[in-house]
Amino acid sequence: MNSLYNFTLILHSWNRWIILIAGLLAIILAIFALVNKQGYSKTNKITSLVFISSLHFQLVIGILLYFVLSPITLEALSNFGAAMKNSDIRYWAVEHSFVNIIAIIVAQVGSIVVRRKSTDPKKHKATLIWFGISIVLIIAMIPMGMMGVSRPWFRF
Repeated sequence: MNSLYNFTLILHSWNRWIILIAGLLAIILAIFALVNKQGYSKTNKITSLVFISSLHFQLVIGILLYFVLSPITLEALSNFGAAMKNSDIRYWAVEHSFVNIIAIIVAQVGSIVVRRKSTDPKKHKATLIWFGISIVLIIAMIPMGMMGVSRPWFRF
């Protein structure tokens, strides 16, 4: 199980880069299109699809880690009261998971809103707002020391 945990953790870690690149690219393309008064192109659609798909994949991997593989969250689930008193365990058991789920919901709702908008500028503005909020939440929850928890940027 340890090797499955390590593999899944590596997958989870590397997928975050796909999420960040696709999300930031979708935002940059929306800004560029708004400034240059361009239509909502196939590139915008593909970038958004990659962002949303990688978020959903990340959620599945995260659920597997949370409930099956991670010794940290399994410890937290066995005694949640004690876990809440330990900031590192609380971060993984509650903060990281909860905020990232909110970020995925925000991005998914944004994707639906974008598809329903009637004009290209409205689609770009919706992309900018919804994906922007999602990316900010995701960046805040990446364990790079901002919340007191740090992990390697690249796992091998």
